[in-house]
Amino acid sequence: MFPLAGTELDNEEPRHDWGTPTSCEPSQSKIQSIIYEEWEWSMLEVVIDLAPAAAGAKAANDSPWPTPLPFDPDSMFWLDSLLRGGASRSTIGCYERDIRHVSAALGTNDAAALTRLNQSVLECITKFWTANGAAESTIFRRFSSLRSFARFLMLERSYDCSTLLSSRFPPSGRNRREAISGEAIETILSSSTCDWDHSWTRLRDCAVVQLAASSGLTTAELTALNRRHYDARLAKVRVCGSHLHSRLGIVSREAARWLTRYLDEVPFDLSPGGPLFVTTRRTRLSARSLQASFRRLRQTAGVSRHAVPSSLRNAVAEKFVRSGATPEVLAKALGIEVSSAWRYFDARDRDMERL
Repeated sequence: MFPLAGTELDNEEPRHDWGTPTSCEPSQSKIQSIIYEEWEWSMLEVVIDLAPAAAGAKAANDSPWPTPLPFDPDSMFWLDSLLRGGASRSTIGCYERDIRHVSAALGTNDAAALTRLNQSVLECITKFWTANGAAESTIFRRFSSLRSFARFLMLERSYDCSTLLSSRFPPSGRNRREAISGEAIETILSSSTCDWDHSWTRLRDCAVVQLAASSGLTTAELTALNRRHYDARLAKVRVCGSHLHSRLGIVSREAARWLTRYLDEVPFDLSPGGPLFVTTRRTRLSARSLQASFRRLRQTAGVSRHAVPSSLRNAVAEKFVRSGATPEVLAKALGIEVSSAWRYFDARDRDMERL
């Protein structure tokens, strides 16, 4: 049995305000019984090509995953297709964990079981995960992974998952982060501690914060930048290989100044194909290290604890909205879809209504 929510796979704080009744906390046997009541196994007809199945059995022996994947070999082919499509390793890791949780909730590793999922089954799964402490955003992400896998099964494996894909899924329940004011950013950058071992690491942290504040790059995009992606002459950074759209990020004069100071002081030679932001061990700065560095700067500056690196991205978006930019312009700047950019405009309208 795979571990469920609340174990080492999920670190999110539990929230239980989705709005569905919590009196019913279905077990795995309850979920399975609903599946079997909806359809008779004898009525199920799944068309599977023998050649891909045989190839999957062979590929499973050379699987890169540390433990067998549920719904194998279809799940392995699905993850491999996402990886070939440009998805990052961290994204693939999230999908892998999510599909394990789906399998654990259903109590089966048979991909054919997904063809029998309907609205009532999904609601029971939602209550089951909620009862085990999963946050709304975690449940939303797991169902997003399930939908992606179901689409793959329909397109590539001839499974009929139309009932599942047409079902209504719970909302994400995602809360927008608090935007950071320009004064707060300056307060963070001007603060420092006297016990840091290497002054160039502070220059690096300040350069990252200033770059994020001017370009709106995500934490993953900032840490994935290579030296050649930064063009000091054009004051741009080239964002590529992200889960978002490729684009050019704006480098403000202040960000360029901090980047210049950092590049002048870093004690290592940064090759064009190597990371732009490095650690004291000459390795690429990780997203977790960047978050920890930002937290130290924020705590030293006395800025609100709600301020996180993604708050800088939200601040960039709000500047675009206040300046009268269209959703299309904002979407291009942040590398997102136009439909996703509308949420920043909706938030502005809600703020105006409160005033």
